[in-house]
Amino acid sequence: MSDDFEYSGPAIQWTLAGDDATQQEENLDKVEESLGFDHAQQLVADTVARQALTTVLDFTSKMVAQRAHVDGIWHKLPPMDRESGDQMLATLKQMAGLNVKERRQRQEGSFTALIRKIKYKVRLVSQGVKTGERVAIYLDWKRPIPETLDELGMRPSAFDQLTDVLRSPDLGMFLVTARPGEGFTTAWRGVMNACDRLVRDFYVIEDATNVEPEIINVKSITFDSEAGEDAMTPIPNLLLKEPDVLAFTDLPDGTMIDKVINLSCDHELPVFTRIPGKGAVDATLSMMVMKPDRKKFAKLLTGVACMRLVRVLCEKCRVGYKPHPSLLQKLGLPPGRIAQLYKPFIFKPGMLDEDENEIERCKNCCGLGYRGRTGLVEFLKIDDEFRQAMISKPKLETLSAIAAKNGHITLKQEGLVLVAKGTTSLEELQRVLKA
Repeated sequence: MSDDFEYSGPAIQWTLAGDDATQQEENLDKVEESLGFDHAQQLVADTVARQALTTVLDFTSKMVAQRAHVDGIWHKLPPMDRESGDQMLATLKQMAGLNVKERRQRQEGSFTALIRKIKYKVRLVSQGVKTGERVAIYLDWKRPIPETLDELGMRPSAFDQLTDVLRSPDLGMFLVTARPGEGFTTAWRGVMNACDRLVRDFYVIEDATNVEPEIINVKSITFDSEAGEDAMTPIPNLLLKEPDVLAFTDLPDGTMIDKVINLSCDHELPVFTRIPGKGAVDATLSMMVMKPDRKKFAKLLTGVACMRLVRVLCEKCRVGYKPHPSLLQKLGLPPGRIAQLYKPFIFKPGMLDEDENEIERCKNCCGLGYRGRTGLVEFLKIDDEFRQAMISKPKLETLSAIAAKNGHITLKQEGLVLVAKGTTSLEELQRVLKA
């Protein structure tokens, strides 16, 4: 970084650490004159522009390595020289009310930044490590949570098929799955919001130590696992309220699954539950691995919804290309209807265009090539042939083949629709499904 570096981002209104407004203003006056203020501003503005939840700075003897966690992926960023990095860190610590001279012990503080009418809380954590010092910048702001499956990316026709099952009077057990940290809670909320909660009384039974955010028209009933209680503990009193539907956020073993199955059958109550998984068939087998009564489980299960998250290509800088016909054939995409696919443009400092002019990074995605994520939502409707295979041949290949024969659309097929539309890239779809 050069000594004449100047901040080039949007206007920022700061509220720094301090006991009162007067001290906060005094702190701001001090840091605005500091050598590292422009770098500090740029770091916060870039973190916001990337929508990075975390940016990490690793200080070594010669340089400062940078990386950012954006849309579930860690991105390596251009390094800073040590002098500029030290100046910036001193300013950031002042802004957060930390000891500038302390480079070994753990410190934590925060300040706020108002950018384009949105207030962001910036939390700074520093800790000495063997190679020098590690600093993490966490960004916290209120982002809208997708509440419905169509907001999550589910196709309208698939959503209609799902709601037909969810609102059927014959609904038995419905299973929701996703990977932890990649939409596990969001998929659960999406399915709950697709149910007819206005005409039926829904209750969710959850551990008091891990209560999920409230879902409108779904009443929460808790039990205390630390006191030896389990999901069955509140059921006797709950049944007195004559619930229409029960949902269980966690069924830890086959014994508990069997209890829920018996509860559902004895009282003719539809039940929902969830389990981590990579796909609908995979999640079904994961439930069976816990060894519930196989016949009862197969008879009661009526559907499985799975969601995975894929990054969305930046519309400002995505690059179109003509795919080879053999590639389209391999993917099962109609070659005559797809003129081009898209891939990300990944910015690197010093890149030149055809006229030997330096290329500027995209302002929309900060040169990452993607901005935001959308959901791949897979719905598996359980039919009698699938149930019989669950009992007699519960293997991934067998169950997947039966589902495909009966018209099941897999996560890969759902993802290829997004690839064909230019929403995401083939490389991103392959990355997500490989994990």
